[in-house]
Amino acid sequence: MTPVTEEAESRVERRRTRTRAALLDAAERAFTTRDYHEVRVEELAAAADVSVGSVYNQFDGKAGLYLAVAERATRRFEQYMERAYEVSASPLECVLAGGDAYLRFHLDQPGSFRLIAETGLADAGADDPAVAATRKRMEAVMSRFEELIGTAIEVGEIDASVDPELTARVLFGAWNGIIALSLRDDGLGLDEEGIVRAIDQARRIVLAGITDLRHRDADGRSRGRLLPIAD
Repeated sequence: MTPVTEEAESRVERRRTRTRAALLDAAERAFTTRDYHEVRVEELAAAADVSVGSVYNQFDGKAGLYLAVAERATRRFEQYMERAYEVSASPLECVLAGGDAYLRFHLDQPGSFRLIAETGLADAGADDPAVAATRKRMEAVMSRFEELIGTAIEVGEIDASVDPELTARVLFGAWNGIIALSLRDDGLGLDEEGIVRAIDQARRIVLAGITDLRHRDADGRSRGRLLPIAD
């Protein structure tokens, strides 16, 4: 292969990468604001400033593009949660850092967050193997979180009466519910600053409530710290 040929192939690959990214971003905006069946391939292509043929060349159509957006969203969420597990050697502190990871994912990746939290990754090809794989990734994220809660119980940081499976869902549901308050336009709504403060308050309440007696100081306060995930 000559240098000229290599450079030409490199340009083609860069263009293909840009096209793919533009389509993913356009599709994420569309699928998180409208019903899947209302979105047309032609408008996705126009929003990404590419040809309709690019949608089929890159993703084999609308369903394939939807699944690629869903896969990207779940992969991003998994990466944010993994950052929570790296903040400390204490499993309790890592569990609580999950709240910060959830918040940061919402603030940094609002489209991906909405796809996971609100649309539930459902609509396109429910029986498709790619849909099943995407759902399995989300289930794996939840299982990893449950295991961390279980580890915190085993080492005496979280009270043994706590059920890991239920607690994982309670925490995810609480964090999601707080963030959902940003969508309200009445007196119950919260702005971004309010959401940040509410998540912090929720983490403090959980820390005070689930810490095992053996992991408290002489005044009964938890020895656990509320740590943010790394940037």
